[in-house]
Amino acid sequence: MRAFDIALKDIRHSFTSLFGLIFMFVVPLLIVGLFAVAFGGTATSDDKTFTVPTTKIVLVNLDEGDQAIDLDPSDADPSTTAGDILTHVLSSDALQKLVAVTTVTSVNAARNAVDTRAAQVAVIIPATFTKACLQGAPQGAVEIYQDPTLTLGPGIVRAIISQSVDEFTSVRIMQSTVTMSLAATGITLSPDQAGQAVQQFVSETLAAQTNVGAIDVEAPPAKQQKPASFLATILAVYMAAMMVFYVYYTGTAGAESILLEQEQGTLQRLFTTRTTPAVVMQGKMLAILLTTALQMLVLMLVAALALGIRWGGILPIAIALVSTALCASAFGIFLMSFLRTTRQAGVVFGGVVTATGMLALASVFTMNVPSAARLGQRVALFVPQGWSLLAFRQAMDGAPLGQLLTSAAVLLAWTAVMFLVGRARMARRFA
Repeated sequence: MRAFDIALKDIRHSFTSLFGLIFMFVVPLLIVGLFAVAFGGTATSDDKTFTVPTTKIVLVNLDEGDQAIDLDPSDADPSTTAGDILTHVLSSDALQKLVAVTTVTSVNAARNAVDTRAAQVAVIIPATFTKACLQGAPQGAVEIYQDPTLTLGPGIVRAIISQSVDEFTSVRIMQSTVTMSLAATGITLSPDQAGQAVQQFVSETLAAQTNVGAIDVEAPPAKQQKPASFLATILAVYMAAMMVFYVYYTGTAGAESILLEQEQGTLQRLFTTRTTPAVVMQGKMLAILLTTALQMLVLMLVAALALGIRWGGILPIAIALVSTALCASAFGIFLMSFLRTTRQAGVVFGGVVTATGMLALASVFTMNVPSAARLGQRVALFVPQGWSLLAFRQAMDGAPLGQLLTSAAVLLAWTAVMFLVGRARMARRFA
């Protein structure tokens, strides 16, 4: 019971200290919050759906066509050009989610619309476009005049036009292949027969496209939207790192009460009762354990609500939390057992705790550089904070339970060694 009394006294002192509360809760969340602002938002943004902005196109169709061939025998117009078909494709209902087409009559008007940002892309179909598609005539390429600051919209327009041009090119390839094959057998097609073959090929191609269906642009299914975004993943790693970093500070600050009570003389008076140094160490350990566990629970809850961080399953995160709380508690007692005054504790906070914490965070700050990250991960495992961070990352990433238990076992080994050494040194000091 004396150990519980000591623990309750220390817990009450920890949670009535304004400085301690700021250091435990406000500082870690503030640092990660600054990262979130620097990266441009949080994972809880309302804009979670996949959308493609509509690209405004100004189109000029100067195509004069080829009087010998009607590319669309299904309509009443006997002189449908490749430019007419391309215009129809871009203006179709199937693409209205992607592009909005406005036609003009001059090249200058189209380019001026882009220059004044009334449109993002100008599509200029030359006079020889049909002849270029069907006969390979030179200087028949479609010109795309775009806003240089844009990439997605012009890329979509370019892809649509390229696909259409490829289909026209297939007509020319078909015509030349048929002509060469028949010529090899001594058969020569008249212009009318060649035109009929082209029209039949175009008709069958259009029918096949109709059967395939229109283009549809949709957001990924809901199940595919569940995985966290890249930003959420980065923030989760930083939050875990800051939490581990400051939890070990809390463990050391909690153990510092041993030195403070020694300087005030209250610890010596306590030993005049039946309370042994071992019981005091157990009470201190219990107080730090409960304080650090509560600190991590609050930080994880706030981070989940405010930043949308997913911490993983209950069992894996519980294993990481408990093993880290135990290790942070033993870490503080171990360090304080080597000190004599609270003045020396300031050096430990600024040196040992910060240095070991930064060593554990080396892999976090180098994770965008694979070779440096691998080295950082190895170096981090030389300190207990590194194993705590590894345990939390394994829990968040859904790693096999065996790997997580291995990390927890290492943390428990650190805990046992540091607590036993710290308790033995304290027992000799107050014997």
